Amino acid sequence: MENERILEKIEELMAQYGYSKYKLAKLSGIKKSTITTIFTKRSTVSVYNLSLMCKAFNLTLSEFFAMLEGEPRLDAVQDFPLEWWNSLMPEIRRKVATLMFVLAGLMEKEDQT
Repeated sequence: MENERILEKIEELMAQYGYSKYKLAKLSGIKKSTITTIFTKRSTVSVYNLSLMCKAFNLTLSEFFAMLEGEPRLDAVQDFPLEWWNSLMPEIRRKVATLMFVLAGLMEKEDQT
């Protein structure tokens, strides 16, 4: 697998999640200087560091590589909102979950009529 494609996908995920290099470093546990070096010098990403970065995006290595290969994840529809859900504060999550339960209840009542 080309290292450049891996770096581009990580940068794409960073943009999607709104992560800076600093935030990726904090969430992954990798030193910021290491992350900076990886992106500045376009260094080869070790499997270990890639796995730590994937965890910061709530992805497994398998899911990450599937994204690179263009294979749709089997659960893509089911977890679609997780990309933004994980970035929400707990109080907002509770409110959104409450709305979802109310909507599900309304839809159930509509189906019964």
